Order: sequence, then structure tokens, then C-alpha cells
Amino acid sequence: MTSFVDLHIHTTASDGSDTPSQVLETAHHLGLRAVGITDHDTVSGIAEALEASSKIGITVVPGVEISCQWERKSIHLLGYYFDLANPGITRLLKGMRRGRTERLPKMLAKLRQLGIDIDQKEVEAEVCGEAIGRPHLAQVMIRKGYVSSFEEAFDKYLGYGRPAYAQRPRPTIAEGIRTILDASGLPVIAHPFTIKAPIEELLIKLCPMGLQGVEHLYPYKYVAGRSKEWYDNIPQRLAQLKQLADQYDLVLTGGSDYHGAIEGKAPLGSAQVPYKILQGLQDRYQDLFGHFPCISTA
Repeated sequence: MTSFVDLHIHTTASDGSDTPSQVLETAHHLGLRAVGITDHDTVSGIAEALEASSKIGITVVPGVEISCQWERKSIHLLGYYFDLANPGITRLLKGMRRGRTERLPKMLAKLRQLGIDIDQKEVEAEVCGEAIGRPHLAQVMIRKGYVSSFEEAFDKYLGYGRPAYAQRPRPTIAEGIRTILDASGLPVIAHPFTIKAPIEELLIKLCPMGLQGVEHLYPYKYVAGRSKEWYDNIPQRLAQLKQLADQYDLVLTGGSDYHGAIEGKAPLGSAQVPYKILQGLQDRYQDLFGHFPCISTA
């Protein structure tokens, strides 16, 4: 895998099971050349990843994943190479984390009505980083025997539209794109085929907002709850996406959406993203901002 990278990874800074250092160690063992640290709503794991990279010799691409809203649909937006200390994105991410924290009691109350009694402190004990999420709640549900897996927890209780789901504030996709651009970063749509909208319609609307890329290579076979036809059509959809990216001048990215060695989740490096994808991302950054991306945690 010496010619591969993985640009979509979560750590214990959000809802991953591996610390940033452990991610780098695993990536080194696999022979990956670069990893993108893209935790949900926080950049707190990037400093540790950069420190580990200096010892191991793997490139770290600093990033983040933000859940946005577009026409009543949820869209996950990846941001790469932005200024980690930019006030605008710092303010946005802080608000997103606050929304996560305020949502938890609402979900716990709904679970209690369903006969599932979990104390908030039990969930908070699962959190190693700044961003608390539904996977932390699912972990407690598994440990206490209410469900047998993450998939069951989300399918029966925690997923969108399920009995214990609660909304949290999300920025619009336009706000997310603009905030990343204003922080000198590259906004990229994550796993586009999980979005309930025709891909060309999506790109027609988002490109004028400043969208710079789309996640092309992604381990869709690990996406649960889809029909056989949906999985079978992925190769054709990927070919269509590549054509649309060329048409709308978008860079292609890719990653595993790694959350750790968790049953049903994609392994690190499983998207098999060629190194040239990272080079394309860096070239776009230079074209847009006039210089090679500078990485700093200050």
C-alpha cells in the first residue's frame, strides 16, 4: 500500500476508537503514505497526529468533518488544509460541539420512555475528546445489553427518524463551504452517494457556492441498510461522478471513514486511494490560494 493514502479518518478526538498516535502507527504498519485526520466538529486531534507523523514519517493532512443542512437533507462536508486557528471556523466548530452536548439529554429522555435507562455520565465517560456523539451513546447501549451492535443501535433507536433521535443545530451547506474557504481551506463533499439527492443536481447547486471537491473513492460496501441494487450500482455511479467532477472542475478525494477496529466499519486504508489524489488536492490548494498548504497547530 506504499502508493496509497487515506484522507477520511476519525480518532478519539471525536467518535473514533483509536488515538491519533494509534492511527499513525496503524497507517505506518499498512504502508500508507498520508492520512487525513477529519474528526467530527473538532481539530483537537491534529496536534498529536502531527507529532506522531514527525516520528513515523507519514504525511498528515489536517481536516474536519461538519454535518450541514441542504434543502432538509443532511450533507457531510470535509474541510482540508484550513487555518486551524481561524476565528470563523473555530466559532462554527464550537457551536457544533455545543449542539451535540445539548442534544444528548433529549435522546436519553426518549430512550427512558422506551424502557432504556442510561445516565448521562455513563455516556460522557466514553468520550475521550471534545465531540460527544451518538456512537458514544451506542457504545453504552451495547455494554448494558440493550443492543448487540452499533448497527442495531442506530437502526432501532438512534438513526435519523428513529424513536430516540433528536435534531441538533447544523449550519447550511453554504455556511459550511464559505467558512472553510474563509479559513483558507478546501471544502469537499463526503460520501456523496449516501445523500438522498441526484448527484448532478447536488453539484449544480453547490459548485457556485465554492465547493472544491467530492469524495470519489469510499468503501460503500460498509454502508448499512441499502438494497442489493444500490450496492450493485456503485461502480456505475463512481464512473458518472468522475465525469461530473471533470465537468464541474472539482478535485476527487477519497478515504475509508475509519472509526477504529469496529465490527461493520471500514478498515483503515480500505478505500485504496492513490497518492496522486493527495497531489491533486494540494495542486488545487496552490491554484486557489497561491501557495502550498502550510500546516500549523498554533
